[in-house]
Amino acid sequence: MLKKVKIEFGEGKKLNATGGNFTVGTDQSVEGTTPDPLDLFITSLATCAAQYARNFCESRSIAMNGIALNVEYCQHLETSQISKVNYILTLPEGFPEKYKAAMLRAIDLCPVKKHLLNPPAFELELV
Repeated sequence: MLKKVKIEFGEGKKLNATGGNFTVGTDQSVEGTTPDPLDLFITSLATCAAQYARNFCESRSIAMNGIALNVEYCQHLETSQISKVNYILTLPEGFPEKYKAAMLRAIDLCPVKKHLLNPPAFELELV
């Protein structure tokens, strides 16, 4: 299935990406008010993992109260390349011990992360 994201060039360094029924704005200016593309990339990894954590809990009727997920990453200052991404999952006291390892496995199923492990082909086209 072919999907499409259309980019609209805004003022300065602002961009709007529209695909399906969503629009996401980015801004790479120093005083930007929206995330830059690399921030969106990390946010995509984090929210994907969080959604899998939520699905795991909902399927087992486990309350989300006290569950937190933070993502830290190391970025090279000159190349902006990310060298490490660390998911930090906080579980509340009383979270069932039998589900802790399974929760980590669920988060690891995130398809955004899997794309990094098995990247798509990239093509450039000039029209």
